[in-house]
Amino acid sequence: MKALARRLLPRVFLPAMYPLHVLRPSIRILMYHRVNRLAGYDQLTVTPERFAEQAAMLAERCRVISLAQAVSELDGRSPRSPGVVLTFDDGYRDNLLHALPVLRRHALPATIFVTARFTDGSSRHPRYPDEPGPLHLDWQEVTALAGDPLITIGSHSLTHPHLTRLTDAQAADEIAGSRAAIEARLGRPVEFFCYPSGDLGERELRLAATAGYRAAVSVHPGSNRDLGERFALRRTEVTDRDGVDELGLKLLGAYDPMHSLLHVWREAAFRRAAARADR
Repeated sequence: MKALARRLLPRVFLPAMYPLHVLRPSIRILMYHRVNRLAGYDQLTVTPERFAEQAAMLAERCRVISLAQAVSELDGRSPRSPGVVLTFDDGYRDNLLHALPVLRRHALPATIFVTARFTDGSSRHPRYPDEPGPLHLDWQEVTALAGDPLITIGSHSLTHPHLTRLTDAQAADEIAGSRAAIEARLGRPVEFFCYPSGDLGERELRLAATAGYRAAVSVHPGSNRDLGERFALRRTEVTDRDGVDELGLKLLGAYDPMHSLLHVWREAAFRRAAARADR
């Protein structure tokens, strides 16, 4: 039933969403995590074959731009034509092994948000506790990627916590401290931040601004038509179930109403968890 709804509902919403896509061009930021081949389905993982298919479609049909260019275009005005931005969260090593060759093949720019403690090897993402071998990029690999003209390195915090469950000082350290740590390694500015697990509130928005980031991305669904939400830019998740047709519908906004409803539930769960942490 869930799979059927996922296929049918976007097609129901498309007639209402398509005119908005045409009349009010926007920048849609796509959210990826891993590009790998795992034993079973994982919502955060796209197979190399599927990613190659998606990238070829984006290169052929879309104006794919860097996050920096997107922010410049959104600054003070609406973009003149639709644009697409590629982002990858957590800094997985398979981004280097499987995503980068495809990005280079099609000359597609992308931003990789790295978690400092994952990169230095002192911790790893708890979602994959038993996976053998290096899970995340190390500093040498991140530095090499930062030198690639297609790749921008952003910050994804120090330890990938739920920020809203931290004290003010802890949250500030995760947001500002990660920028300082990554900049010290790369020797260049880190302009963009990504909230771990998409967990953020008004405090986190203020901290990202205070830390000196140019902009930050969230998991709030939808596209971006201006910089009114500079520190909570909207993104669209891409999964291995997104063939060319499904990705095309996501780019047109047909999935946005369904994703918005799911996000309301997600934010309510975050608020309940933060309230329990305060007790």
